[in-house]
Order: sequence, then C-alpha cells, then structure tokens
Amino acid sequence: MSNRRARQPLEEKLLLSLVRGEKVLAAVSGGADSMAMLDALRQSGVPVAAAHLNHCLRGAESDGDEQLVLDYCTEYGIPVAVRRVQIGAIALQDGLGLEECGRRERYAFLEEARQELGCTCIATAHTLSDQLETMLFRLARGTGLSGLCGIPERRGNIVRPLLCCTRAEVEDYCRREGVPFRTDSSNRDPRFSRNRIRLEAVPALLAVNPGAERHAGQLARSLADDCDFLEQEAKALFARARREDGLSVQALRESHQSLVTRAAGMLLAEEGIRLDYPLLCAAAELVYKGSGALGLPGGYILAIRRGVLRAEPPFREEAPFEAAFTLPVGEKTAGVIGKFALPDGRKACLRAEMAEDFEKNKKIYNSDLIFSLDYDTIVGSISIRCRRAGDSIRLPGRPGSRALRKLWSEAGLPLHKRAAALVAADSQGVVWAEHIGPDSRSKAGEDTRLILLLTAQRKEKGSYDEK
Repeated sequence: MSNRRARQPLEEKLLLSLVRGEKVLAAVSGGADSMAMLDALRQSGVPVAAAHLNHCLRGAESDGDEQLVLDYCTEYGIPVAVRRVQIGAIALQDGLGLEECGRRERYAFLEEARQELGCTCIATAHTLSDQLETMLFRLARGTGLSGLCGIPERRGNIVRPLLCCTRAEVEDYCRREGVPFRTDSSNRDPRFSRNRIRLEAVPALLAVNPGAERHAGQLARSLADDCDFLEQEAKALFARARREDGLSVQALRESHQSLVTRAAGMLLAEEGIRLDYPLLCAAAELVYKGSGALGLPGGYILAIRRGVLRAEPPFREEAPFEAAFTLPVGEKTAGVIGKFALPDGRKACLRAEMAEDFEKNKKIYNSDLIFSLDYDTIVGSISIRCRRAGDSIRLPGRPGSRALRKLWSEAGLPLHKRAAALVAADSQGVVWAEHIGPDSRSKAGEDTRLILLLTAQRKEKGSYDEK
C-alpha cells in the first residue's frame, strides 16, 4: 500500500502519452531527476534503454555518477551506453563555454546511442522546477512569447515525461522507492546564472506561493498554445503577402502587428537573419509607415521598394565583366556570333535570326531569352558587360536619354541587383539594359529584318544547338 502511494506522484503524472508505442532512450546523469525517470519508465512497462555521458569535469565525483548508472542498469537488465568526453579540453579548443559545449556533446552522443540501441525517442528528465528556472532565466536575459513558452514536452524525437512533476516530488519518489541517486556539487556553485536562480529566486517565489512551479507549467502550456496559433496565422499572412522579391506592404498593413513582426521575421530567416524583438518591432513600424529602410546586422537592409518589403543583402562591388564581339562591316547575316559564360554561371549564346524565324521560335526560348534587338542598328561591335559610370539610355517613346543609375533607382532596384545587372552596348552607346529594356534606336519593330538575341540557361540544362 505504501509503495503504491510512493509511486503515485510519478506514475499518475508521468507523461506516458509522450512515449506510448516508443522504445525510449533515457538520458541519465545519475542525479535524482534522471534516475527517477528511468525507474518510473521501467516500472511503467515502457521499453527503455539508458545513456550516460561522463563530462570528466569533477574527477572522482564524475566517475561515481557513471558507476551508479552502470550498477543500476546491470541490476535491472537495462541496455546502457556510456561515453567519457573531456568537455573542458573540447570547450577550450572550440572556444565555447562549458555548458554550451557540454550540451552540444551530450545531444550528439544521445542521438548516436539512440540509433545504436534501436530506440525511437530520447527522454530527458526536465521537471516543472526546470521549467520555472528556464522561464525566469529567459525573462532576465530578454525574450519574447516563444521564449516564455519554456521547455516543450516534445521537440522532434526529444521527449520530457517528467515535465509535470516538481523536483521535490522527484526526490521524494527516490527516497520512498529506494532509487539511488547522486547530487552534482556544481549545482550549488553560484557562479553559474541558472544556479543563482535556483538557489535564490525560486525559493523566494515558493515562499510567496508554494504552487509557483506548477503555475509556471500551466503558463508555459497556455503560452505554447497561443504561440502555435499566432505562428499559423503568421504563416498564412506570409503566404498571402508573398511576392517574387519580398512581401506586399499593403497585405501586411491589413494585419495585426504581432503577425507583421512574425512575417517579417520569416522573410529575414530566408536570408539567414534572426532578429531580436526590438528590431522586429522596428520592422513592423517600417511597414505601417509605408516607406523607408532599416539597417540590419551583417550589412543587410530591410527596405520598402515600390510597395514591397524586401530583405536586401550587403552591397558588394561586382568584379568587372565584359564579353565583346566584333560585328561584320557589311550586311549582317543569321548565325551564332559567340558563346560565353555570364557572371552568375549561366552559359550564354549571342546570335542573329531572321525576324520571321524569331517569331516562330519565341515559345522555345521561353524564359531563356535575355534580350532581342534590331541587329541592323548595332554599330561596329557589341559588348555584354556591367554598368559603367555615365551609361545612359533613350527609352522608346520618351524624349532625351536617362542615366541607368537613376532609372534603376526610380524602379526601386536594390543596390546588389544594380551591381549585377547586365548592359549591352555598341560603339555608339547602350542599346539594352537589364530591368529596363532596349534603347529606342535598337528596339525591334515591324520593319526589323534581322534579330540580335541573347539567350542563357543554367549549366545543368545543357547547351544550345547552333541554328
């Protein structure tokens, strides 16, 4: 009878639904939490194996933890994987803190052991007490809603079946059931921030309300539900606002700021940028303002161009590029003029076609066509290159010529795209510019006899057939 009451706090509260139908690898340090989890899983009939990583940080004390785990697993016939790792040396070599390095090595080892022992999930012994400490730690360092959700019950193949019990309940279970455990002396070292929270902040909260840990768990679950809902709504907004080069500002402005910050975060995440909450709020302010730009870490720019919110990479001056071809002095004829590689790796082909043949083949070229011009208007030679200072173009139907730099700026073209944009020029000047089109003198019309065209496709597509 007494044994049943002793096991009740863990057996009834243990989140067995997380591991139903699974073979579990229990991450066991030798402390009360992990030893209680291993014992409760075993007594509940869950197929279980164990894994212990000796960090080799506390000498004989670390070795004692390892031996305790081995002895327990041997007594109950539990498969166990053990590894010794010199965390101190690795952390120094890789320039990491002991905690960060230990966590990295631990989870890498656990995944290897899971596969070796044929387990489907890894169980860690986080409790409600860990949940409260984590939430306080993140609150102190600065966090948003997702951070206050604390430790999830499950993430991928990592489960936390004790995330319903306090540390006091776990230790009581060990004492009543006679489950052996060891206490890590470093857990009382106030030099570690989490230890100061555990030793000072948590007792103060429990003095205010003994149910503080349980209330923290309830809050974490409630916030996790809210966060999931907001993430779903933000993904729907992201899909509605998606444009080829960014997000529609109008679509964003119709939504609540909490969704706008998340959608902006998703846009930036595509570029590998992750922002803190203040910068995401600044991004939302930019959206509601409707214009402007925001400098981001790493030289990126979040800018609104022609009603689209864009994440623009740092501007880098492109290496000079030019492919030049001398044209016939007399009558120009159809045929391949030259083949070359563009700066982005595409294989390009410059050739001439009779106008009637070009019209028939337009569908074949599809998106491979870069430009088509009136070949007979090209004078002397033609070069495909990047923009040069002073380049200008006369737009069809518009008086005078305009600088390419100003035209690209008016079109809202980001700086990094201007640097990479292609220009075609003959001996008299620019005849075509990417993102703008042909110069008025070289634009093909009804009287055009011969078409000069540039096509390009990715290398993996294959090469062009000469016609």
